[in-house]
Amino acid sequence: MVIKDRATWNKQTSECKEQMLRELNARLPAGFTFLKMERFERFGLGMETGIFMYEGCEFVYVPGDRVTLGWGHWAVGPDEKTKGEFESGMEDLNREPAELEHVLRQQMSPVREADIGPLLIERQTRPVAWYEVELADLDPAEDGDVLEAIESVKTSNYGSYEEHQSFRLDKEDGRIRIWLFADSPSQQDWAKDELPDGFDVLTEDEWEYVYGGGCRTLFPWGDSFDYHMKVRHFGELDREQKEQGEPVVSDRPFDLEKSGGMGLQFLGDPYKQELTISPEGLVRGKGGDGGTLICGGMGVTWGYFPVATYYRDPYEEELEWEDRAEYLHYRRVVHL
Repeated sequence: MVIKDRATWNKQTSECKEQMLRELNARLPAGFTFLKMERFERFGLGMETGIFMYEGCEFVYVPGDRVTLGWGHWAVGPDEKTKGEFESGMEDLNREPAELEHVLRQQMSPVREADIGPLLIERQTRPVAWYEVELADLDPAEDGDVLEAIESVKTSNYGSYEEHQSFRLDKEDGRIRIWLFADSPSQQDWAKDELPDGFDVLTEDEWEYVYGGGCRTLFPWGDSFDYHMKVRHFGELDREQKEQGEPVVSDRPFDLEKSGGMGLQFLGDPYKQELTISPEGLVRGKGGDGGTLICGGMGVTWGYFPVATYYRDPYEEELEWEDRAEYLHYRRVVHL
């Protein structure tokens, strides 16, 4: 037996939860092994649950729930700085500050009730179109441009280098990680190649549930942006804190990439999106806009607006799958 709703699950003892999950193991696709129980806390959302291993990757059990999703208006309202930053950006959008709430609502999924079933979800995402290779895997005859770029990056100050839809190099911990681009003609073709039998990706309803837990605020943490967070692309936030005499730990992880209250790790980067598929086959990217607002010079508040729980990219339908795939990520899920 597996408890399917979150409230009942949270009332169980650790021993009871573990026993149920160990029994669940026999119903999962071949290759799953129960690993351990762990408790997660983030942004007021907390849960003790179990972690499974599958081919070297961690999966988390998430009980279902009936929740309200979508965004229609402020729950508490933004603080003065957040409101000011949002309103100042309205001019760039050729809109009046008084229209702020309306403009935000236009870019959100609608308010609705959703029944979410229990899930076993991969903790971390993986790129849809990029795959990692080792230096020894490269062929000097076919990959000469990649090898040449590697030598250039070694002696440069760049942290990364990318050739559009070809290859990408990332400097990490003194080494260079090599990524090659593998395009697919459609989402359906991609799924046939990448999703084994018994696996799916999250739906939009499921993603919003595991990301925000049913929160009614703009972001999982509230209606205001937290300017003390360490986020990608805006190192000036750390500089501002340092100038104000606040302690700054330069090597601390990016805040939005830490485990959430259900044990999952999200991209936390507006340049990227997580792939979701509706029951009707509609593709939606969640958690980002491909960097459109950041590239448009909108600043950190608008730039990170796409990480809002219920954000929908208003322009994603204008792009073909092959154009979207380069910044899409996904995680495998087993519906229980």
